[in-house]
Amino acid sequence: MKTDSLSLAAEKIGEILGAEMELHEGFWQVIKKRTIKAHKSFDMCVSWSLELSISFKPSTHNQVAINKAEVFLLPEELASFTGALIQHPIHFPSSFSQRLSTERGMHCIRLASKEPPEDFAKRLTEALCVLS
Repeated sequence: MKTDSLSLAAEKIGEILGAEMELHEGFWQVIKKRTIKAHKSFDMCVSWSLELSISFKPSTHNQVAINKAEVFLLPEELASFTGALIQHPIHFPSSFSQRLSTERGMHCIRLASKEPPEDFAKRLTEALCVLS
């Protein structure tokens, strides 16, 4: 991707994600936080801030990028999130990987793909919407 088209792609992805992408040494990145509220008891509400990191780096193939995301999920969110990813109308590319780990009682799902960054962002954004 050329610099101009890369900037336009970053702007479009920022719109899809509802955040501004930042350029860091050859790749575009956004780090967002989402707030989770849970009722611990009848009169006590607790909230957490969970981080979401998304980046993409242009590859040598036109309109294709190396996309990565790291999403922290509560245990009860994992099935809904992964189900939404699987059922999304934009199918996974052949070069897609997903890794799951558990950190501090939460799941961390790391996604990586080689595809147009807009497709990656749309699939990810819609999967996050099922959590709201």
